[in-house]
Amino acid sequence: MTLYVGIKTFDIVQKSLKKDDLYGCVEMHKSLITVDPSLGTEDYKSTLLHEIFHVGFEIFGLGHDDDMPTMGNEFLTTTSSNMVMLLAGLNPELFQYIFSNDK
Repeated sequence: MTLYVGIKTFDIVQKSLKKDDLYGCVEMHKSLITVDPSLGTEDYKSTLLHEIFHVGFEIFGLGHDDDMPTMGNEFLTTTSSNMVMLLAGLNPELFQYIFSNDK
């Protein structure tokens, strides 16, 4: 699977992350999203979406905790909804998979 963000494409790979005590991670410099395949389907989809949000927030300028501006609910809601609409529009099959009821 891949995530297209308009300016680049992130590969999505499955790899055990137990030694790192992680379920998923993003390596921005490698354009790589990794999700541990040992997760159940719902946890896998949730973790994948979580990692996609990290990518989206990075491209929307909200990537690092230290750089986060003080923000209100309306700003965060608008940014998040715009991000999801953009990424879902660019990656319909990926978001259909994430939000499907398939186990």
